[in-house]
Amino acid sequence: AKNGLENYIFQVKSSINDEKVADKVSAEDKAKVMDAVNSTTTWMDANQAAEKEEFEEKQKSLETIVLPILQSLGGGEGGAPGGMPGGGMPEGFPGAGGASGPAPDADEGPKIEEID
Repeated sequence: AKNGLENYIFQVKSSINDEKVADKVSAEDKAKVMDAVNSTTTWMDANQAAEKEEFEEKQKSLETIVLPILQSLGGGEGGAPGGMPGGGMPEGFPGAGGASGPAPDADEGPKIEEID
């Protein structure tokens, strides 16, 4: 859960600072996202030994702020053009909670087959 939250924060920062996305996000929305990310990062630094549920709760609260802003960039479901690799912003985030399902490229990693 901790790694998932760290990865989510990294993806949000990368997306919001991407030049293609930065032009489309209002300064107010960008500040709102960055404030939420910074406050979550500060919380993580102070709570390294937090329980799994606490990390999951923090990620959900961050998603409630970030997802509506990023979804509005892509017209709702499709993600912003030039956004995250692997399917666009909303679907590309781990734990995106009821977005339109897994990213189409989510299974492109290495395949391990058992060999005798």
